[in-house]
Amino acid sequence: VAFHLKDRPFFVSDAMPADVRLAIDELHKCSEIATRELGRRLPRHLAAERLGLRSDPFWASGLMYRDLPPEIAADLGASDLVILKGDVNYRRLLDDRHWPHTTSIDACTGYFPAALLALRTLKGEILVGLGPGQAEVLADEDPTWLTNGKRGVVQLAARPSQYVATEAGGAQREGG
Repeated sequence: VAFHLKDRPFFVSDAMPADVRLAIDELHKCSEIATRELGRRLPRHLAAERLGLRSDPFWASGLMYRDLPPEIAADLGASDLVILKGDVNYRRLLDDRHWPHTTSIDACTGYFPAALLALRTLKGEILVGLGPGQAEVLADEDPTWLTNGKRGVVQLAARPSQYVATEAGGAQREGG
């Protein structure tokens, strides 16, 4: 697992590698045994490089994901799944464009180098992946539904072309 973190704060909620290390240290102090044990395991995963903390100036830039530097695109492209969280990441993923709400996430993100899962609380007017008429129904119920932070989305943009069927009926990544 690799965490791609900011090399400097961009928004108040942004995490940098030092923040993750501080959070891991705080887990050791928790009264819950399972949480304390997690705090003991995570440094071992960091040391063994099963958990990576990576940062790059790109993550705190205003560039869209379409403009990923080649080394980051290659790193993400080697992943089975990239999880993007937050409103700014979602907007960068969709080129900060007002697509029709019924546009599929796949249609907007076909350039992305890996399958991705976008997690987002709605705080801006950019959104795709709704069914026909769904935006209008939501707007009738709540005129501020796109911006008031009361709703969220979890959207998967799978890359089926990256996978091939196996004899056992499952799928595996091409070339591996």
